[in-house]
Amino acid sequence: MVPDINLIPKLEKGQQGPKLIYFLLAIVAILVLSLLVWQYFDASAQMTELQAKESNLITERDQLLTDLSIAQPVNQNTLEQSLSFVEKVSYPVSPLITEIQGLQPSNSYLRNYTFSAESVSISVDFETLSDVATYVSRLSKSGYFTDGQVLSITNSDLGEELDSEDETNFDVIPRQSAQITLLIDEHFLATGGVQ
Repeated sequence: MVPDINLIPKLEKGQQGPKLIYFLLAIVAILVLSLLVWQYFDASAQMTELQAKESNLITERDQLLTDLSIAQPVNQNTLEQSLSFVEKVSYPVSPLITEIQGLQPSNSYLRNYTFSAESVSISVDFETLSDVATYVSRLSKSGYFTDGQVLSITNSDLGEELDSEDETNFDVIPRQSAQITLLIDEHFLATGGVQ
């Protein structure tokens, strides 16, 4: 009889299961590791992009702060100047405008006016130079003003310009534009126009 000797060990089918589990765990671990690596590189790219945006925003903020610091004193001075002007000029202006318009001769036109703390500057159009003199005389006699000064008088022609310099157009009468500064009598104005 020949003995039955088998030197090859018997393989059990149960050992294949743990190898498959280890193989699957290795694949999952590699996938998780690759996902983490991908997230790391994506996050680092986003961080670089955000740092670039942050530096741009910081630069823009610094520029805006510089612009604000340049503009702020100008606005502050304007506000302070406006406040001091309002505090100085505490007189009613309606009686002054009424007086200025009431003393105007016929066919004259008040173009504009500006107020300062002690005076009124007006620009008026007149028909003739004698109207200018009459108006300044009336203003000087008014109780609202202590003095009237004519700063300038200019001619302004109405109608079309002449083609030839030798021709004289007698149909057009030039108007006189006068710049006048009037010094306000603050006491007379404060009492409402009564001495």
